[in-house]
Amino acid sequence: MLLSNPFRPDPRVFKEAKSLTEAGYKVSIICWDRKKEYPRREKNSGIDIIRVQSVVSTYGAGAKQILSLPRFWQAALSYLDDLHPDILHCHDLDTLPIGWRYTKKHPAKLIYDAHEDYPSLMSLYLPKFMVAGLGRLEALLTKDVDIIITASTMLENKFTREGRHRAVTIGNYPDLTPYEKLSHADFLEVRGQINIPDSHLLVAYIGGFSRNRMLKYMIEAAKSLADVHFAFWGDGHQREIVEAAGESMQNVHYSGWLPYDKVPLYTSAADVIYYVINPDYPGAIYNAPNSVGNAMAAGSPIIANDLGDLGRIVRETNAGILLETLTTESIIAAIQMYRDPLLREQIGFNGKQAARNVYNWNQMEEKLIGLYTEIMNN
Repeated sequence: MLLSNPFRPDPRVFKEAKSLTEAGYKVSIICWDRKKEYPRREKNSGIDIIRVQSVVSTYGAGAKQILSLPRFWQAALSYLDDLHPDILHCHDLDTLPIGWRYTKKHPAKLIYDAHEDYPSLMSLYLPKFMVAGLGRLEALLTKDVDIIITASTMLENKFTREGRHRAVTIGNYPDLTPYEKLSHADFLEVRGQINIPDSHLLVAYIGGFSRNRMLKYMIEAAKSLADVHFAFWGDGHQREIVEAAGESMQNVHYSGWLPYDKVPLYTSAADVIYYVINPDYPGAIYNAPNSVGNAMAAGSPIIANDLGDLGRIVRETNAGILLETLTTESIIAAIQMYRDPLLREQIGFNGKQAARNVYNWNQMEEKLIGLYTEIMNN
């Protein structure tokens, strides 16, 4: 597997790699530790993790990243020459050139795992002509992949319309086991750490603070709801405004990045999970958040907007409130509705049942292993 973040770990990549390891595959992840923050090499759940640290860079560097990416690709290729993989599983477009180049010279299968619409994501950081170039690059390189895996049905449909190789959706749904082991005492401990009484409503956002996440509305809502607590666990471009809110408002709490193994506990400790995306962001309809699947597994009701798979899943399962308009007032109104514990319990139950029946990693794992078996047999 090829990955352009340091794997701390990346939730989607970890689930896929762990499932494949348990199915008998020998899995190595070559990833990019741009700031040299993690061990250069380690094992996690039987997965061999190799971090490229020779190419120093930053995150969100925009167009400047073009100076570093080719050097990361070259470093990754040198590791592949030692590993001799049978399958290359490239996570997102910024690693696909590595797999494409390697398979031009070696007999290996090539998988493109599109976590989201990458050119649209890069529109947050790059000028239009570079975004258009990424679209052309993706169209060129995907001609030679054996299969495309997507995280959302909307992106699968997009690739199908464009006549790409077969695309299949593997959703960002959680393993339910960690959620089933938690107790109310565990939740109280989490809330105690940030001084939130059990009787007070806790609205949480857990995830990346990228520019397309509408965190400012959540902060604005906090100003009008002094008796409701708002917790942020994550990191990214909007960290400064979240930190500032936490310093100036007693009901806003920021606790940094949340380790992957803590996500089930903290999601379950929240009364409401907030996940709202900027509807003007070009990739909004392709977004497939881990947060929604986690909230459903935890039985925590959701506040979201009606976009792509996000809106479809919440609407079909009745696992949350979908905002018709994106304003501070609409978010406040949704939170006010969730003051009713019976409503929270019913909506949370809906989500948990849907997670048990459909939106869970066991279902996706079977699909992933089936794809790998098919690829190796062709």
